[in-house]
Amino acid sequence: MELHHAINRRGARGFFASANSSAGFYSLFGEVFSEEKLRSLYILKGGPGTGKSTLLDTLSGRAEGEGYGFEALLCSSDPASLDGIVIDGIGVAVLDGTAPHSQEPHYPGVCGEIVNLGELWDGEELRRRRRETEEYFQIKSEAYARAYRLLRAAGIAEGDVIRGYERAADMPKLEAAVKRLLKQRVGKGDGRGTVVRRFITAYSVGGCVRLKTLDEMAEVTVTVNGSHGFGRIYMNALYDAARLQDISMTAAPDALLPEYYEAIFFPTSKVLVKLADGDEYDRGDVRVNCGRFVRADAIRHERSKLRFSEKAAAGLCEEALISLAEAGKTHAEIEKIYKNAMDFDGVTRAAQLLEKKIFG
Repeated sequence: MELHHAINRRGARGFFASANSSAGFYSLFGEVFSEEKLRSLYILKGGPGTGKSTLLDTLSGRAEGEGYGFEALLCSSDPASLDGIVIDGIGVAVLDGTAPHSQEPHYPGVCGEIVNLGELWDGEELRRRRRETEEYFQIKSEAYARAYRLLRAAGIAEGDVIRGYERAADMPKLEAAVKRLLKQRVGKGDGRGTVVRRFITAYSVGGCVRLKTLDEMAEVTVTVNGSHGFGRIYMNALYDAARLQDISMTAAPDALLPEYYEAIFFPTSKVLVKLADGDEYDRGDVRVNCGRFVRADAIRHERSKLRFSEKAAAGLCEEALISLAEAGKTHAEIEKIYKNAMDFDGVTRAAQLLEKKIFG
């Protein structure tokens, strides 16, 4: 699937601030766009197709032109769109604050400010197409509801896999290996133990998308092989050990099961540890074979059950993606309706005013 081009701008770091997961819509917006950490936060309001992503793209281009690094937060449902940006150095963020990640200022006027693009649409035109619009919204809602039911079922099946491996795990051996990895490759904690959480994978309307942002930031890559069921156990053990040692990191929650991690980047040492599929494992600078942490006698009686659950989880995720694709097609029709009712010259003026507030 084509990704929004903002992630290719100079100084950009592409992530997702949310995920379509087994727990439904899972948001990190409160962490990513925390007013406690920002000088200014601008929250865009307006329906689909009202120019929010275009406005965000304009601001990302200005940030690039001014020489600022920034986070480009892609929409987890449609990675061809932007959900927000966080600009380094000046403490400013701009985000799409509409459903499903609705957000209001915690400190109105002090830090948070609403930019309402809904003021720029033709209400009469929208009301004229009310019945059609309502039908589209209903179809979209039902498609998302089905996708979430399927992802929830996939999470249950994958949880069954994880529990099977937990019963067969040699945890003392695994935990000792995790500590050695941290000592040999990552080093000591920096005393701050800062944890930044960002998604790098999304179940989207265009399929399962994985960003390479952390791969590009890393100088050393540690790939973790074996079933992702067991790999998740390894990654969480690594996360817990790093927290105990106050090691700063960027941790990428698993898109299906956000309580587990699929990748962890340690910025001080520039080491990335990630779950790997297929030949990704062979391309790692350092490789971890999780099979050596599994007690052979214990797993022997679990294998057929685990294979069944793994296949079930994969099949359910594939079906969920079909429903998400249906939701995406319907969303595109809704956007057409709103675009026909918008004053985009007004959106351009709003973008120019916002640029002036942010960059002077």
